[in-house]
Amino acid sequence: MSLVGLMVGMAISLLAILGALSLHKTASRTLFGAGGLVVSANQDGQLASGLLTAQIALQGAGFGLAAPAANSQLLLLTGASFDSETFKLLGTKADINATAQDGNAVVWVQNPGLSADAGQHRCMALLSEPETKAFYLLQSNGACQPLANQWSQITWKRQTLVGAGLLGQPVGLSALNAGACWPYGALPEAIAKIAPPSAAVSVSLSYASSVTGSGNTYTSCLANLSS
Repeated sequence: MSLVGLMVGMAISLLAILGALSLHKTASRTLFGAGGLVVSANQDGQLASGLLTAQIALQGAGFGLAAPAANSQLLLLTGASFDSETFKLLGTKADINATAQDGNAVVWVQNPGLSADAGQHRCMALLSEPETKAFYLLQSNGACQPLANQWSQITWKRQTLVGAGLLGQPVGLSALNAGACWPYGALPEAIAKIAPPSAAVSVSLSYASSVTGSGNTYTSCLANLSS
């Protein structure tokens, strides 16, 4: 073994180590960096489960109530936020009409126990925070009727559907009245030969996944509500 051979071996070893470090850095960035596979999987997983929970919860709007209607038993709020000290919702009530209206919170009443006592009715809400991009499901702590007058006085329990800072843009909310929304499973009249069942009121959730430029909208037909 000569000194030259030893130096050549050291140079080759150094190049191999540098290559391994570069590969490790690239792999770490791909997996754990901004927009990496782990971050993207976490984002898409929370988004999918959160939206599914929201869609299921929305179907309870107006259930068990006599003649529930938009703007009475279903409210759309703009500029809404959750006060973590008073546990109340802040915001401005928007009119739900035949033109789709955007907001960042939807509040509704339901009567899962089919009770004749209004004190047993419960309210729920979906809240999308523009600043943190978090998405929440809220449930009232007690009686909440009449919703149209009492919504700002209700205290809520908050459940996180999508964590803060995870999404590239917040989940969008919009509501439409008298829109003849087709519930899941309805067939076009040309196929079924009968007029499809329709719901007068609908709420749409718009969202984007981890894929750059992606976007989608899911519409929930609220069959319990009348226009």
